[in-house]
Amino acid sequence: MDQPNKQTLALFIQGDPSATDTIYRYYRIPIIRFAKSILKDEFEAENIFHEVFTKMISRREKINPDMNFSSYIFTAVKNEIFDYFKNVKKSHQLKEQFWTNIQMTSVEEKVEKEVQLDRLEELIGQLSPKRKLVLEMNIFEKKSYQEIANELAISINTVKNQLIKAKALIRQEMDNVLSK
Repeated sequence: MDQPNKQTLALFIQGDPSATDTIYRYYRIPIIRFAKSILKDEFEAENIFHEVFTKMISRREKINPDMNFSSYIFTAVKNEIFDYFKNVKKSHQLKEQFWTNIQMTSVEEKVEKEVQLDRLEELIGQLSPKRKLVLEMNIFEKKSYQEIANELAISINTVKNQLIKAKALIRQEMDNVLSK
């Protein structure tokens, strides 16, 4: 196939489908070979060609028909390959940063949660036996104030007061732990 002439290029710039097809067919194989020689990946080389050709079609009215079109399209491909490498590098760096943060965060969070749970268990253990029982029945056994009052033979107000005092003490102590 002969290299597209200025007339074909002019028709391409005007949006002629036949001229677009001629330019596409003429440059496809050499550009993919060129891109593959740099990228070492035929699939990505084909993607680069299609990306560049799509951009050329969308900007065709800006193409100067007096310039060397071969140089223009190969330069565009080279620039697209450089952008591809920048994006790959940036993507790789972001992935590394993400995984590093995830690993550090999860280890730190696990240790911090273990410390908090230990402190919470310690605080619950320090409550008076009756207050501890009321709290455990409410939180762990999911019993209502009425159920706790009936089982322990105490008033609902006593249950409420015991829970309020227990939760206030725990909240205050946990806030102290978290603020350190």
